[in-house]
Amino acid sequence: MHSRLLSDPLRKGHCCRFLTTVIFGLMLFSMTSPAATRKDIGKTPPADALNREMAELRTLILEQKRALEELRARVDEQQTVINKQQALLDGLHRQQGMTLVAKASGLEETSVLEDTSPSPAVLPVQVAMTQAPAAPAAVAAQKEDKKEEKPVASSLSVAGFKFSGDFRYRLDMQAWSGNEIAGPLQNIRSRYRVRMNVDKDIDPRFKFHLQLSTASINNGITNDQDMAGMVAKHPFFISEGYVDYHPNSKFTIRGGRMEEVFADNMRYLWDDDVRFNGFQQIVKLPIDSNNSFELRAGEYWLSNPNVVIVPAGSPFIAAGYQPGQKVRDANLFHPGAVLNLSKGGAWKHQLNGDVQIYRNPNQIQLASTANGFPVLVNGAIGLVLSGPTTGMGNATTTAGGAKYTAPDFHIVRASYRIEHKGVKVGDKEMPLWFNFQVSRNIGADFLRDAVMGTVNLGAVKKAGDIRLLYQYAIKDANSLISQFTDDDLGTGSGVNIAVHAMRFDVGLTRFLQWQNLFFIQNERRGNNPDQFFFVPLRRGANTTYRYLGQLAFTF
Repeated sequence: MHSRLLSDPLRKGHCCRFLTTVIFGLMLFSMTSPAATRKDIGKTPPADALNREMAELRTLILEQKRALEELRARVDEQQTVINKQQALLDGLHRQQGMTLVAKASGLEETSVLEDTSPSPAVLPVQVAMTQAPAAPAAVAAQKEDKKEEKPVASSLSVAGFKFSGDFRYRLDMQAWSGNEIAGPLQNIRSRYRVRMNVDKDIDPRFKFHLQLSTASINNGITNDQDMAGMVAKHPFFISEGYVDYHPNSKFTIRGGRMEEVFADNMRYLWDDDVRFNGFQQIVKLPIDSNNSFELRAGEYWLSNPNVVIVPAGSPFIAAGYQPGQKVRDANLFHPGAVLNLSKGGAWKHQLNGDVQIYRNPNQIQLASTANGFPVLVNGAIGLVLSGPTTGMGNATTTAGGAKYTAPDFHIVRASYRIEHKGVKVGDKEMPLWFNFQVSRNIGADFLRDAVMGTVNLGAVKKAGDIRLLYQYAIKDANSLISQFTDDDLGTGSGVNIAVHAMRFDVGLTRFLQWQNLFFIQNERRGNNPDQFFFVPLRRGANTTYRYLGQLAFTF
């Protein structure tokens, strides 16, 4: 239809000529009307006849005026239709062009049965700006709060490779006053974090992901880099690297280095920068259009000592191994389930249940000692570190030792989250959600529990958005692995703590947030030699105060 309209004589360039022709025709018609061809045209008509003819002429002029107005309205209407059809045609051309680019770069959305392999004739260097890839459907609900902290940015796509990243500048202030239990702390520093992501859809079933990040190589629970070291250059390392296989929307398996399968950025189980090496699987079973049930599992390798016989004087003896014994790998197995419930209204519910099973966990603590990291870490990365891995905090059998007081770490956890899609505050809809998590290490006999409650209002997705959050957490000294849990909520010790946490974020632009986090921390227990219980940061140390003020950019 639009092609006919574009060739119509009424289009904009011919409107004036068309109107002139119509007016001339109407004038000719009036001249040849009966009033102009009367037989007595040369005679002077009587007054009443003249008045009658004048009335008829006035009526004819009014009819012609009305006809012209109708014609002008039709012309305007036709021009509006032409403009709409032209806009539609232009949009179709743009869409066709973007489709060609998307096909060349592997970005076109297709079903899992379609072949998305680009034609060799289309493949060479075409560039498009597209939205960054969304999280897989099976894990999207679990990571909604992570999207709030790290808003999705536009990614650059080149030949199917999608590039994105973020930059964060942070002011980090930690302080406590000294006493007889612990000396003073006053650490005010600037830090930054840079992360670069590369994603590639190999075909509809396979996806490759790579993330490079700053950070100290011996610190697995942060990607922040201190602004120190004079003018020495800071390193860039592989933070994530995996291949994701998803033959359909109900099943996905991932292998490589990745976030833990139950990572939720809640500062409870895991620090949001910790990554594990291994495999994970998710099976999503829809119940109906609004509800679903997920089965998840993760299997991660933490070490590969490759020690068949422990020699005398080996660092592994400090971790509880006997001379002549074989040292097996340290592993983490993490199965569980997630139930997502919604009646299609404003409220959504999520229930999690999972268990973490660590094998040979003392190697984690051994890698955090001066004697242990050379045999557990240096060989694995091919570099000689200057110091042990960070994150100590659990109770050990000796002060600063390599053997946990807890015989095992078999951690059972339950989590419940209720969320309202948007509470109206002024002219803004602000998401409201509550989360409660509780866990117990059934591999320990005492001080084995952890609990956290969180309330959140708002999410930052664009300029002017705000987010308010409050958390209260208790993590006892035998409850969780300190080397893996959050190091902001637990300053100087990831466990044996009770913490109030408050947060305020505001969106400055679509790609920039100003984030403010404040922590008030107290230690839970002191040393008890009768229970072989020694902690690095004891009860009685003065309250720790910590403020993180940061600008977070996404690109």
